[in-house]
Amino acid sequence: MRVRTTFFHRPESPVDPAQLRVGVTLTGPTIYAAREDRATISLDELPASLGRKLDAVQGLHVRWAARTAAAEPISPLFSRVSPGLHVLYTPVPSTSEEQQDTVCILLQTLFGSGLDCQSVNTSFNYLDDNSRTYKFYAAVADLAPFAAYIRTNWCPSTADDGGLCGLRADQLDGASTLDLSYDAYLRDLKITAQWPLEEWPLFVTALGGPSDRTEVGIMGPDQPATLGPHELAMSGVVAVLSQDDRAKGVMFAFPSRHRAAAAGASFSVSLLEPIGLHPTLQLRVSPGPPPRNPDDGNSCRLYAYLTLPRHIFADRYQLSDPLFLASKNLSALQHMTTPVDLEAPEYAVDVWGSAALIELAPPLTHGNQALDFTAEVPLHLRYLLPAAGGYRTVEMPYPTVFWACDADKAVEFTSNPFDRVHIGYDALFDKSTEFWHVQPQPTAQVENGKTAADLVLPIRVPVLDSNKSQWVNVGTSAAVLLGFSWVLWKLLSVYLRTGYGRPAAPSQAKKTQ
Repeated sequence: MRVRTTFFHRPESPVDPAQLRVGVTLTGPTIYAAREDRATISLDELPASLGRKLDAVQGLHVRWAARTAAAEPISPLFSRVSPGLHVLYTPVPSTSEEQQDTVCILLQTLFGSGLDCQSVNTSFNYLDDNSRTYKFYAAVADLAPFAAYIRTNWCPSTADDGGLCGLRADQLDGASTLDLSYDAYLRDLKITAQWPLEEWPLFVTALGGPSDRTEVGIMGPDQPATLGPHELAMSGVVAVLSQDDRAKGVMFAFPSRHRAAAAGASFSVSLLEPIGLHPTLQLRVSPGPPPRNPDDGNSCRLYAYLTLPRHIFADRYQLSDPLFLASKNLSALQHMTTPVDLEAPEYAVDVWGSAALIELAPPLTHGNQALDFTAEVPLHLRYLLPAAGGYRTVEMPYPTVFWACDADKAVEFTSNPFDRVHIGYDALFDKSTEFWHVQPQPTAQVENGKTAADLVLPIRVPVLDSNKSQWVNVGTSAAVLLGFSWVLWKLLSVYLRTGYGRPAAPSQAKKTQ
């Protein structure tokens, strides 16, 4: 197993290397930083039950993001996905449906038995029309089930550092993102967890196995004169525990596909009143200037990537009218997962929902400066099950808003040691695309005396009031009975008036003869 722990601090708060003690354990002062832990585990090091479930997997990429907004992004951790659990799954060719469905069992094992995943054919949809990759989403609020799985099934296998293993599992409760990636060709599983800016005591202990490697880095952003247009630079110290006796200074630059948009670039979301069953999502965007100058041959466009659970959807036909889109400050619907049933109620839909990539149309001044603007996306709610009181509350995760800019085809983003791929929307662009992320600004909400800025939008949906539903049954039965009685009365009145079925009078009978 190879583990890399990296602390990312602000430029103004570096750590003095003289304060670090390196050996089997790295110790030092408390640091205000973001943290990333990445473990690379070979297939034979995994628990046997987990390894067997990966037999039908060619590629599995799980991306989870917390509901709470980070105070600020820090270099190079700029990539974003909507809060919840995102899964991209590519099966081994010629794998049977029964073998493919073990992916649902695997996800329920890792993230809780309540995960609404029945089978690949019913719960997943295709990421796009030209790939064999399936997509799944679930509104997983926290990593407690995953942490419990690690403590129960993994820590006993590393008895030499079992206490350390449990400690790292407990720390997952505060993580802001979690990535799991399995590649059948490499036959290894990568687990990456990130934590936002907070106080961290510098205390990292090496794993105890003879083949294990533990590397620790403490870094901050840098701006060398030789920095290229597509690069980020980091400088700091690095140490390999149990091998090095001191931390070594490093400085390096790398191309990065994920960047932060201009300072002050932000967006917020809300629903126009009245909401009803056809809500309109309003995006208030302060995008800042396009990251790349079009005069230099760079093309940048602003996008919103919406993750829509099954209870809410967008109508691709409604979003295909250019005049309608222009009136909403939208440019085009670039992609939507399929299938999307436009009529079925929520309880009759098995697939997780849908995702939509929409190009926004920000107004520009003569200096190519994007002005603040408002875009509106029409959405539709499905009929939900009845509830007491006549309302149900459902949730919609915040979208991801970003500039997508063309980069030089020769740029090798894979040389980035902190690169993040397979997050869904990146597969809808060329591999040389840069993503400049606009920071979300959620409305702070007070719950249980605590203030939190959740990246989830609650929606109050009108439904049938279950307390009054018996009157609906009575009323429907009465209406049917009255209607049936009216029809019988009309038939009887026609019968009585026309005389159909009566015997003919004698005089009429003679004339007939």
